[in-house]
Amino acid sequence: MEIEKNSFWGRLLDIALKSPVRIILPECQDSRIKNASKKLCDLGFDVIDNSQLEEYRKKYIDLISKKKFTNNWSSNMINDFLDSSLNISLAALDNGDVDCLVAGATMPTSEVLRSSIRIVGVNKESKWISSAFFMMSPNNKRRYTYADCGVIPDPNSEQLCNIAFEASKLHKLLNNEEPNIAFLSFSTKNSAEHYKVKKVQQALKIFKEKYPFIKADGEIQFDVAINKDIYKKKVGLNKSDQGYNVFIFPDLDSGNIAYKITQHLANFKALGPLLMGLSKPIHDLSRGCNIDDIVYISIIAAIQKNINSQ
Repeated sequence: MEIEKNSFWGRLLDIALKSPVRIILPECQDSRIKNASKKLCDLGFDVIDNSQLEEYRKKYIDLISKKKFTNNWSSNMINDFLDSSLNISLAALDNGDVDCLVAGATMPTSEVLRSSIRIVGVNKESKWISSAFFMMSPNNKRRYTYADCGVIPDPNSEQLCNIAFEASKLHKLLNNEEPNIAFLSFSTKNSAEHYKVKKVQQALKIFKEKYPFIKADGEIQFDVAINKDIYKKKVGLNKSDQGYNVFIFPDLDSGNIAYKITQHLANFKALGPLLMGLSKPIHDLSRGCNIDDIVYISIIAAIQKNINSQ
């Protein structure tokens, strides 16, 4: 795998390697993970092998024993818990022995999330965990962020606001451009009345009050958001500013379906689920991921580690 120095990923790689980063990929028995680990090492990253963690098991047993979810656990139960490559890797991350973690090639998102929340915990500035997909067109000229496509099934207005803010930060970090958010719905500017429409309208209202410095619009349909001519016809205004680049879906059904349609019919690369709201850089993988996906998502995690440590 070659990343050209002046390319989009070349810029991100430079940021990711500004300081040493220790990456752990717990599913080391999977052939894709093995190949991705080699490529990451070739790019200059320090990839930690799970076997290196065994010498610290006693330390991790003590760490896990102090977590609330193990209040009634015996030492044998904790030891068995750490037999999981994911759990012992998360313990290493929580203890500062590794800097970021990428998992999910062989396990469901729910498993990655459950252990991450238990061991590493939620960022103090965020109430919820959510996710985004970074979507890249085949020629890499169009890049969007879709959220939430993997975690919160039916977000309320406050949660939609939080998802939008976290996704906007992620988009700016990766794409080096100001976010312009579209809160999506089956309605455009009161064209329909429904409690789901009101939820999106309320989310936009909360967002504009909390983050007036970030561009956001809604509630709008996807065709209105992506096509300026349709925007003019349905909204009655010319849209001449920067196009929308962050799309907030009203629920997990629509978000998950949309990213997969974009991926499989339009051949966009879908990187994620990129987890938002955890206290340390942890990202999930689709079980259909390929080697390059793992490498790219690991680079994103490394960038977040370096940005957070500044």
